[in-house]
Amino acid sequence: MIAALFDLDGTLLPDTSAEREFIRFALHTGQQTAPEAVRTFLSWVVHIPTRGVRSNKTYFGNVEMDLLAETAETFCRQQLTRRIPDQAQRLIAAHRTAGDCLGIVSGAPEILIAPLRDLLDLDFVVGTKLTCEQGRLTGDLDGPRVSGREKVRQADQAARTYEFDLRESTAYGNAFDDRFLLAAVARPVVVNPDIWLARLAHQKGWPICVFS
Repeated sequence: MIAALFDLDGTLLPDTSAEREFIRFALHTGQQTAPEAVRTFLSWVVHIPTRGVRSNKTYFGNVEMDLLAETAETFCRQQLTRRIPDQAQRLIAAHRTAGDCLGIVSGAPEILIAPLRDLLDLDFVVGTKLTCEQGRLTGDLDGPRVSGREKVRQADQAARTYEFDLRESTAYGNAFDDRFLLAAVARPVVVNPDIWLARLAHQKGWPICVFS
């Protein structure tokens, strides 16, 4: 079996990140309970660059994990799936029809995007794990962030679990950090690339497509 592996932020979600959209959703709907000072901080977080959002998880500290998971399910169902462009939805459907194993390998917090597995009829969703103690998040990462070479390690682990051949598979990514996973598969596809990945794609002859 082979697989189709999708990055999420900037790839299936052009021009945004799942984490940023979740924070905006939680603040807007009021479903994420937090002290006023934390809510004020979150309202500032949504305006900082995506890289800043990814590197700092302290704003999830002391949040009940069950509450976060429940809010994430509503968020993915009501909002996040609607942000995935039609072109990407059709591509996922085509891979599904072909019998490929389907998965997301993303740097986004796994708890926020796990519902996409069922909502998009995927085989697996891999994201960055957050530490939980006594039912509450600490604000720390539970292991490395899923980015760069770590995406390859996570994809290798998924390949063993779901019994597909990573080296014969397809991967989709948008950022220069995705170059390691793209280089590890037979069919790398560059989507909405940043300037560095676009340059590398031209050098290597990797196909480029745009989801909008």
